Amino acid sequence: MKRTFLALGAVAIAIGVAVLAYRGPGRAFVRGHVGDVAATMLVFALLSLAWRGRLVHRAVATMVIATAIEVGQTFWQASSTAGHLVWGSTFDPIDFVAYIAGIGIAVMWERTAVRRRTQRRGDGACVRW
Repeated sequence: MKRTFLALGAVAIAIGVAVLAYRGPGRAFVRGHVGDVAATMLVFALLSLAWRGRLVHRAVATMVIATAIEVGQTFWQASSTAGHLVWGSTFDPIDFVAYIAGIGIAVMWERTAVRRRTQRRGDGACVRW
C-alpha cells in the first residue's frame, strides 16, 4: 500500500505544480480551489503513509487538518510566498467543497488500488474501510 500513497502524493504534487504554473482564464478559481483539492489529496497521502488506521478515520483526520487550517485563516494572514502556498491567505467557505472533493478523490484512489490488488491476488481478502 505504500506505493499507492506515494503515487497519490506524486499526483497531488504534480497537480499543485500545474496549478501554480497555470496562467489562463479562471486562474483565481484554479489556484484557489483546484489547488485545495490537490493539497487535501497530499495531506491524505502523507497521513496514510504515517498512519494505517481505518480509511474513514484517515479521511476524517484529513478533513480536521484542512478545517483547522481554513479556520485559522480567520486569525492569521500569511505574509510570505511560502506561507501563502502552505497555509493559504484568507478564509473562504467554498474551500470546504474543495477539501471534500480532494478527500473523495483520495479515498477512491485507495479503494481502486485495494480492489486491483485483491483481484491480482485472486482472493476475497476483507479490507477495513
